[in-house]
Amino acid sequence: MRRFVQGALFVTLSILLVWILKQSFPKNTGALNFFLVFLLLDAFLWVITWRETKSLKPAWRYILGALFWLPLGLVIAGVVYGFFSTFYYWPRFVKTSLTSFVFIAYLSRTIPIIFLIATFLYQGMLIVLSRFFPHFQSWNRKSRKLFLAGWLTGTCVFLVLLAGMVFGEHHIKIRTTGITLEKLPPAFDGLRIVQISDIHLGSWTRTSRLEELADIINGLHPDLLFFTGDLCDYSTDEAWPFQEILGTIEANYGIFAILGNHDYGAYMQWPSLEAKKQNMLDLYRFYEELGWNLLRNENEILVLNGDSLAIIGVENWGSLSRFQRLANMPKALKGTERVSTKLLLSHDPSHWDSIVSRSYPEIDVTFSGHTHGGQIGIETGQWRWSFVQYLYPEWAGLYKKTREDGTSQYLYVNRGAGTIGYAGRVGIWAEITVVVLMSGDKHLH
Repeated sequence: MRRFVQGALFVTLSILLVWILKQSFPKNTGALNFFLVFLLLDAFLWVITWRETKSLKPAWRYILGALFWLPLGLVIAGVVYGFFSTFYYWPRFVKTSLTSFVFIAYLSRTIPIIFLIATFLYQGMLIVLSRFFPHFQSWNRKSRKLFLAGWLTGTCVFLVLLAGMVFGEHHIKIRTTGITLEKLPPAFDGLRIVQISDIHLGSWTRTSRLEELADIINGLHPDLLFFTGDLCDYSTDEAWPFQEILGTIEANYGIFAILGNHDYGAYMQWPSLEAKKQNMLDLYRFYEELGWNLLRNENEILVLNGDSLAIIGVENWGSLSRFQRLANMPKALKGTERVSTKLLLSHDPSHWDSIVSRSYPEIDVTFSGHTHGGQIGIETGQWRWSFVQYLYPEWAGLYKKTREDGTSQYLYVNRGAGTIGYAGRVGIWAEITVVVLMSGDKHLH
């Protein structure tokens, strides 16, 4: 009876906790539903772990219990503290460290849960077999070894993810690629475009890292700089402390930017609609003072030596229903009809896959971000993997589609300069992209 009451209380607490989190983070309802299921599986994991560690001394068992429930304790403490101070206004270091630690703790714990489920499937198989072959046992050494292997693997994953926070968060990799365009005017042959994306300034705890990013960009001597969205996490207030550093970035022919899904303030609970509108006005003012050209379903024609190139920027459009669908291609293209080469800035790569490549063959190259490359994955030689590839077919790097007439369209997906949710990277490093446009049959060396 006592265990039943304990279980009922835990389920009730979990539901209440997730409900409160949904009120604060309405955009993350789907993920929080999954978190609720995970909490119940996690409690089951604890019951088995407690039973399997009964041979340990009481002191060690209670230390183990404290470590096991620490992530949930931090979530509860954060929720309670949130009644006194809204999460969005917590100190940056506390906010990013707390969310990242909870994230890696639970992500790594999925491993022993999977092993536990596998163990019980194995145990079930033995139970069935024991009915026909009495010498089989329902729980034996192999079952226990499988369970312990799950915990060992999960612990290793946790340590790797922790190292990704300490060493990998702002480990920057410069990636250079060349794109040959048959229609590229001679004046733009060899044009160097530097692309950055997804800075997420709300997660930066040290200005020195952003200064390093700015210095690297300037050292690349870009002709054009494209920033493909997600300047902020929650609100424009996060960006102002970094405006001076971003203002040191230079490009010969201008800096062009677009908005990402996080820039609209949709992930924050606003006291009023007017406050949300003011946040957007503040963001527009931020870009204006910075001197970056923010393109909102509009374009800029760059003219060099009598040749023209169109730089087109659209507002966010995502194939997933929880993202904005504000891109207006006809409006953005207006006035570019006579320009042979068109470059598009669109934050979410699913826009290229779903709309641009299907209906707008005049777009030569699309520059996107949004995916962060998943932040966690493997890239080695020609082989690469990240969980985000199951959501986005085009998730990192250069993609090409060739139409029936033999002409091609390109998409480049930048892996992002910042992080979100997990303040770290493992295997998928922060990226600065250098794209060199070439005409005819020239190749980049």
